[in-house]
Amino acid sequence: MYRRRALLLGMAMLTATSAGGCSDPPAAPAKTQVIRLTVPDWNLRPPGTSCAGAGPYRFAHAEAPFVIRDGDGREIARGTLPTGTSEKAMDVDFSKVKREPTLCVMLLKVETAEHVEGQVLVLPDRPAVSIQKSDSAEFAGEVVVS
Repeated sequence: MYRRRALLLGMAMLTATSAGGCSDPPAAPAKTQVIRLTVPDWNLRPPGTSCAGAGPYRFAHAEAPFVIRDGDGREIARGTLPTGTSEKAMDVDFSKVKREPTLCVMLLKVETAEHVEGQVLVLPDRPAVSIQKSDSAEFAGEVVVS
């Protein structure tokens, strides 16, 4: 009789535990967030063309790995840099020349349930850079490498 009660009690506890009684809450689903990464290399090239970091910014190139870490140093996302697109570095009309000072801008698409704003972006052999709030609703955050 005692064995039967113990068996029934054990089964009841197992059922309660498997029904969510003591389990962790489900993780939030990952979502795609876009981070605007600006490489201020001021390289002379036509605006709107594909680019990578030039001169001392050659570390910022397509396929370079990156990691996003939270304030505790925990990895929340990783990926590789995409090819960038050159943007005018200043609002000056250089219509008579084919190349002008530009910045290289890369759009990083990351999958994570965490907010990327306020976290840090880490590129190999570079100091971590804070992901700032973007003025555009199009981006989850913005980073300027140095």
